Amino acid sequence: MCVKKDIIVNIGKIGRIGFKKGYYLYVGSAKTNLAKRIERHKRRKKRIFWHIDYLRDKTEFYASIPILSSVPLECHIAARLKGIADWTIHRFGSSDCSCETHLFGMHEDPLKSSAFIDSLLYYRIDRIEELLKIREEG
Repeated sequence: MCVKKDIIVNIGKIGRIGFKKGYYLYVGSAKTNLAKRIERHKRRKKRIFWHIDYLRDKTEFYASIPILSSVPLECHIAARLKGIADWTIHRFGSSDCSCETHLFGMHEDPLKSSAFIDSLLYYRIDRIEELLKIREEG
């Protein structure tokens, strides 16, 4: 998502949160129907259910980058993004886990960030290669 100017949004039970101008990376999961979940998040008009729904109504959609996996990766990806993000939004999207957050902010376009691209490649390609190597050795 992209926030064009600083805004304040009421995020359900969390309350009012200030969002700086910039790019936001949200890490979510879907055990089934990933494409439908992504399409839902893209829409502005919908029943408000998740934290991201409150914010999405006030932001520009930028991109979605699905990572398919047979094991839960949401918290692993969130931990990795925390290391490369410029800031985080405390408690956002992480009410059902022990993560600090699942929403991360960056000043610059993450698709032009080598740290983000390296992380993306790890979860989409390198991790799979590691699993295959372990399977072959096992």
